[in-house]
Amino acid sequence: MKNQTNTNKYNLTNDVINKEVDDILKGKYQQCVLGTLNQYGYPYLSKTLPLYYEKKIYLLLSDLSDHTENLKINKKVSIYFAQEEIHKERLNNPRLTLIGLIKKLKLNKNDEIFRKLLKNYILIEKSAKMWGEFLDFNFYEFNVKNSLYVKGFGKAYKEVY
Repeated sequence: MKNQTNTNKYNLTNDVINKEVDDILKGKYQQCVLGTLNQYGYPYLSKTLPLYYEKKIYLLLSDLSDHTENLKINKKVSIYFAQEEIHKERLNNPRLTLIGLIKKLKLNKNDEIFRKLLKNYILIEKSAKMWGEFLDFNFYEFNVKNSLYVKGFGKAYKEVY
């Protein structure tokens, strides 16, 4: 259930804002970064490519990567989406930050769900057709706890789920 945070700091969301956020999740962004915490509690950032499928967010990650090692310690993560920088004032460009929990899906490569997720992931990253089959790659499901969409100066929208 969504709860909007309405303070002097944040604006209330509406159908237009919700559609913009949905469009970002569907791929209308320039860069995306996964934030995890390492064994010493320091933030670790890595480029990622999420799959937004059936209103859920999935990541296809290698068990050999540092960020996946971090997930074994702490399931709390953030995902940051940067849209194209269209304004001269670079800090005035739209961006979306999601905060939540992530869990590794226990799927075999032949499971119907894995095949369906991989098929859709290949639509956004063609090379995943090869490396997505590697044994160290697995899907993770991201559960959003809150979101902050900053459309520009004075245009921040926060929701708690």
